[in-house]
Formats: sequence, C-alpha cells, structure tokens
Amino acid sequence: MTTNELEKTYEKLDDSDLRQNKFAYDLETLVWNIKYSCISLRVLSRYQRLTPYVCAKYVVFGGKNGQYADCTEDAWLCTGDILNRQPHITLAEMLEAHAIADLEDLDEDQYKVK
Repeated sequence: MTTNELEKTYEKLDDSDLRQNKFAYDLETLVWNIKYSCISLRVLSRYQRLTPYVCAKYVVFGGKNGQYADCTEDAWLCTGDILNRQPHITLAEMLEAHAIADLEDLDEDQYKVK
C-alpha cells in the first residue's frame, strides 16, 4: 500500500449499494472495495461501469487465484461474461488488459520470491 492509499479513505460498499446506485462509483472506490471489502464481482460487473484493466486484474475468475471472489460463482466469471455485462468493452481491449495484468502478476510473484 502506498502512502496515498493509507491517507485516503474510501466509502465501504456492499452489494445493495452497487445495485441501487448504478454506474455511480469511481474506479478508485470500486477497486478499493474489491481489495478490502467483500463485494460480489457478479453484482459489480452488472451494475457498475468498469474498465478492461479492472475486469482483467480483479473480476475475471476472481482475479489471480480467485483472491477477490466472494464465492465460487465469482471465480467462474470469464471474459465472455464481461463482454456481455460491459458492452462498452471490446474483446481486443480485454485481451490487451489480460496481457498487462498477467505481466503485473508475474512481476509481483518474482518480487515476492526475492
């Protein structure tokens, strides 16, 4: 966590917030809640506007090793689900975002080993 992440506070969301306030939350708040709160990635992908990167990094298959999934069904979300739920995102954008997220995951794994 960076100093800025420690200093900034975010609204803690639950699934009803995501449903009731469609497309209302900024990406920083959503990502913070994916990481530190227990929100459903299925609900998130249906009710909030996401970027290809956020989907590839955190939502598809619940992120690396399913770490962001709040249940088994969240870990089943695939790129096709994202394309259906986030019509502004193209397959090409998702493929590019997956490549970036995969490289980041590799870098994080190598950093942990050292």
